[in-house]
Amino acid sequence: MTFNRIITFGDMHGDLDILLASLAEKGLIRYEQKQDDIIEQIKAGLNDAFIPSLEAIVIPQSQPVRVVFLGDFLDRYDFGYAIIQFLQKIRWETFEIYPIFILSNHDLLNFHFVINPFELPEIYQGSGHDKEDTVAYIQQMGVNKSLDNFKALHGDEIVSMQQGFYETGKLEYQEAGYTLLYQYPCDLSALVQPRLYKKSSFHTEYNNLVNALGLGSEKCLEEGKNVHLADAFFNLVGELTENEPRNWWDLSHTQEAWQADHGILSRFNLFKKEIDKDTLEIFLVDWRVISLIWRHHYGDFFRRTQLLHNEGNTVFVHGGISPLAMLDPLVFGSLYDPRSNTFKALRPEYKRDLSLEKMISRTNRVVAQIMENALNDYSFRRMNGLEVIDQMGFWRGIAQGFPSFGGPVWSDFDYLQHCLKGEDKLRELYQAFKEATGIDRIICGHTQFQLLEKPDVRYLMIKELQESCGLEYLCVDNACSRGYRHDKPVLNGIEIDQDGKIQSLGEIRFSSW
Repeated sequence: MTFNRIITFGDMHGDLDILLASLAEKGLIRYEQKQDDIIEQIKAGLNDAFIPSLEAIVIPQSQPVRVVFLGDFLDRYDFGYAIIQFLQKIRWETFEIYPIFILSNHDLLNFHFVINPFELPEIYQGSGHDKEDTVAYIQQMGVNKSLDNFKALHGDEIVSMQQGFYETGKLEYQEAGYTLLYQYPCDLSALVQPRLYKKSSFHTEYNNLVNALGLGSEKCLEEGKNVHLADAFFNLVGELTENEPRNWWDLSHTQEAWQADHGILSRFNLFKKEIDKDTLEIFLVDWRVISLIWRHHYGDFFRRTQLLHNEGNTVFVHGGISPLAMLDPLVFGSLYDPRSNTFKALRPEYKRDLSLEKMISRTNRVVAQIMENALNDYSFRRMNGLEVIDQMGFWRGIAQGFPSFGGPVWSDFDYLQHCLKGEDKLRELYQAFKEATGIDRIICGHTQFQLLEKPDVRYLMIKELQESCGLEYLCVDNACSRGYRHDKPVLNGIEIDQDGKIQSLGEIRFSSW
């Protein structure tokens, strides 16, 4: 299929309003409603395959339009999962709009987190940082914003499933072709309803819970002893469910490190609601319930994501094509010949056997298989496999703290430009890669930029690659979101016409390093 228009959007980072306004600017939807109305429609249709009221705002296109989303739908701001719901509850193809969803580091981080939060820090193994630093970095990336939005959308469903689990001691989950059964080793029916705890008498009410669970006095708290509320609950229930203690999880090694802000992340499966200044309503949620509901609602979206996409000789990728991607056999490395330190060309006579499309398709199939394996791992005991793709810390993480350069595929626009400055060999590598593959343009997001004096600029281009080999290496603005901008956010998206000409305003980037 050929497209007269190719529209690509950079990172939205939870800003649903900017997504909707940006889609409207490109003539894809009518955004005349309020954001709250859209969210209410999403909540009402959570269990529907599509939402007619959302489809009603889509503008049918006279010619097929390709729309590429570069990832980072999640984190930083408040409505990341609402964005995914909006995108997946519209049958875009019926309106001649053909979307591509690119896998990104923030979206992958959420995938890791929900599949198995306790093992999440292992994604940064080899970066030289300990577990507490790693979790603090994850918190800094804004994952808590996505978790809050997930809870806001699916909280009632989570509570209902958990209450049934407490009441019967069993949780059955139907998946295609099989049934999962989880069981508690003891009676936890005393936890069916959320319980009220007064801050001034927490010890007494906690001890009442111990008695309601039929436990001995040795499990009670001593009056006057300083105890962290969440620790007390997780230690108690974790001990009762001794075969699966990490389903009531705590990422920290030391209690002192988690008294303040990090609690949002490390205590997500403690549903806590302030009734008044002295009273909290608390409901403990088994992580398996959260993960199963997440997989049910978002598994198909992640199955649909791609690591790479190409339209002709333009390649789309979240963070850019790093030098590692050219050498990694799971990406483009099958073209690289280390004996001659160059690339084998994709010659026309071999198109049936090896082409740019087939190379990218192969990489996407590998990613899809790893994704499927992770989604089908219900053990909650080990890593899910996507760290093979991510490899955060592989380059820059060890030397300069947590990475922005990325792993085999993802790179950081600013850092890559810095590496290219004065490095003839690196520029020659990109030139040889361009000549071998025929790639003329790489479009990525991932890297934040704000030109305060020119807020309408939608993309930047690396000067060194443009001048040395004619490779257009673009970064689409990912600082449009309120998660980054403290001033008024700006619209996102660039458009390419049928002749390959970019219609949006951009600039050649000079390194700021």
